[in-house]
Amino acid sequence: MNNELKFKIYNKLSKKCFKVTRIDYIDKQVYYYDKDEEETISLDDCILLMPTGICDSLGREIFEGDVIIYQENSFTYKKTAEVVYENGCFVAKQLLSGTIEQTALDEGMYIDQFKDLLFSTTFSTYKPVKVIGNIFTYKLSKNNSKIKIPIKL
Repeated sequence: MNNELKFKIYNKLSKKCFKVTRIDYIDKQVYYYDKDEEETISLDDCILLMPTGICDSLGREIFEGDVIIYQENSFTYKKTAEVVYENGCFVAKQLLSGTIEQTALDEGMYIDQFKDLLFSTTFSTYKPVKVIGNIFTYKLSKNNSKIKIPIKL
């Protein structure tokens, strides 16, 4: 049995992600390594990120808060999504520019149309899932504005 702790944290103070070595729930402290030194941080100063148990195409474990890219089939565009834990499962929530999201809302589209189950994205995709960063440091590019929203006539 593997007893390795697989959580990651986002340190709000240093604005970086780290692998957790242990958690002290009584003193509300999280321990992690920054370079070669063990550091501690208060649970209030970090965001705990859960592992999904799923790996990307390079074998890296995908965590809550990771930003991934994937393509369902050769007829669809590449999607950029944040991994979120929602309603008891991990979901790939598509990252949309503010303009596209507002247009979708204005057209009466249900915003959940831009979500896929993480499990299904890893097994039924045309191009393999790849982690490209985390939601805390990722910047939306112009590629995220290529989504076509059908206009109701």
